[in-house]
Amino acid sequence: MLLPLAVLTVTLSLCASFTSIASAHAVPPGNVTAKSLALDAATAARAGNLEQYVTTLAETLDDAIKGKTGKVASKFATSDSGTLALLQWRLLARIGATDRAALGTQHPNEMAWLLSSREALEMFLSSGDVQDNRWGEATRVLCTLAAKDASIMDERSSDDLPIRLAIATALVFSTPVKCMADGSDIDPVKRYQSYLAWDREGLLFSSFHELNAWELRYVVGSWSTDEDLVWARANIKPELKLREKVGDGAHMLAYNGANKSGVSVQAGAKFYDNKPMTMAIMLEYGGVCGAISRFGTSMSQAFGVPAMPVGQPGHCAFVWQKSPHSWSINNDISGWSDSGCHSGITIPWGQSAWFVPLMQLAQSDPAHFAESEVLRSCALIADSDARAAILAQACDECPQNFAAWQERVVAMKADGVRTSMTEWKSAFKSAADAFVNHPRAFSSLLISAQSEMLADKPTPKARIDFAIDAARVFAVMARNGADATLLTAALREVLVEQAMGLATNSQASAKNPSAPKAARALVVGDDAKDATLNDTIAMKVIDMTIRAASEFDIAPTGNAHDAWASSLSSLIRGISWQAPIREDGLQRVQQVLAALMVNKREGDARWFADRIVESAKATKDAAFEAKAVEFRASLG
Repeated sequence: MLLPLAVLTVTLSLCASFTSIASAHAVPPGNVTAKSLALDAATAARAGNLEQYVTTLAETLDDAIKGKTGKVASKFATSDSGTLALLQWRLLARIGATDRAALGTQHPNEMAWLLSSREALEMFLSSGDVQDNRWGEATRVLCTLAAKDASIMDERSSDDLPIRLAIATALVFSTPVKCMADGSDIDPVKRYQSYLAWDREGLLFSSFHELNAWELRYVVGSWSTDEDLVWARANIKPELKLREKVGDGAHMLAYNGANKSGVSVQAGAKFYDNKPMTMAIMLEYGGVCGAISRFGTSMSQAFGVPAMPVGQPGHCAFVWQKSPHSWSINNDISGWSDSGCHSGITIPWGQSAWFVPLMQLAQSDPAHFAESEVLRSCALIADSDARAAILAQACDECPQNFAAWQERVVAMKADGVRTSMTEWKSAFKSAADAFVNHPRAFSSLLISAQSEMLADKPTPKARIDFAIDAARVFAVMARNGADATLLTAALREVLVEQAMGLATNSQASAKNPSAPKAARALVVGDDAKDATLNDTIAMKVIDMTIRAASEFDIAPTGNAHDAWASSLSSLIRGISWQAPIREDGLQRVQQVLAALMVNKREGDARWFADRIVESAKATKDAAFEAKAVEFRASLG
């Protein structure tokens, strides 16, 4: 997040100048050119005057952006001079006064290059976040690399791999990367040099050379030592030494919960007889999900293929680019929806693994993504009533820039009555198009805006209609091939919000504060424990869920069918756990199954009936189980 202008000790000014860093003479912002910005920034860096420069820079940006309409501010931001000024400000604000002073002293020439190069700044600031906002350290690593390899700063070269690789290394190593074998710090300079050499020697897959800086982060950030990565290339099974199969090297590792001496894998280093956990030792001893996924990640990275471990409930999987610029999950149990960021790794925009393929899509047009990011910076400086328009343009420039959408929703909400329902609907129509393959991105935005898109005290009908309308959008995404687990999770998120709203806003909820919890449990299929819900509200929740899920019932197989089946299965579990509403609730489900039988879809009907039997067994209610078994038998 950028620091407020006050942190930069700036007094808001109506005019400023870049004519001289030593003495600021007022000139209109329009007289500032990209060439003068580059020259003055470089001069300031070499002279150790970055603090004075950043103050002047902030004043000029205030003058150019504050008090202006969104259209005028956006026009400035996307001009050559406006873009470079905002890029410089964004970086200098992020690294802070202490780091600015240190960098100006330690790396004056490299800082001069970085601040004067639009291309370098765009790549550096548009290749993902850094852990704990350690931008000062990221900049230090980049400057250190540039000091050791002048080709990084050579923008005349036809090969820009050095700068892409250097920026990736700097962003990842802003926080020390620990070696998996013994916990020691991996040297970022050596890591950069190794991958550059391996590429030149032809030891990596050719796709490595085409990776952008953001993708390269998930190669150079390998937790294996350089020696281990060399070992991996030498010891992979020959049949797996293919671009589309290298990730399957994970399964070279035997699944062992205990070593030959009977020591559990949960004992940590003792499982490996206190030997360093190198890839060779891992292959010798085997392991469980964590070891398998780390091995597959390192095997991919050894050949220059982006990969990272991800956490799943009670499990560790990993994601990798099975084909160039396309991510897949390996060693998977729970799918994309329940995969999250592993400790020690930074995923853009949040903790969910599905942000990775979304960022990949945003990165597919680097120029427009960079411009979208510049407009986000512009919106931070602009007056509040101009931000929504600026951020709308940011979303237009790169429709998959999730951060721009989040900030746009916040800005529209801040505008209050100035934002009409027509504008809200138009924005979310664009969002649905932007995230047609990313339903969780759309659902999270929709939930964040629901207070504006529903009345202050929405009626039950309004809540139900809201959920059904969302389900129809998700159905379009299903037809477009969106992942089934993400479709299910997106619909569940919307249904949970509306179910809890139905329970909260009912007259009975005042006497039963546990009603929202019970409503949520119905949708997600959890045991509500002591929470209860009156029959009327429960049936509204059940009917809403059935109607919404039925929007996915558009094909006999495929992602939409899987999402439909998963949503109804969760509802069946939820109903089964709540004895007071069980009979009426299951009658609703049985009506769905009866219709399936009439339409000669016996397979689907029997599958759902099996889920009723499973749910009945889980409740340990013998009478309920007997009825469930009887019902299942009636379907043949």
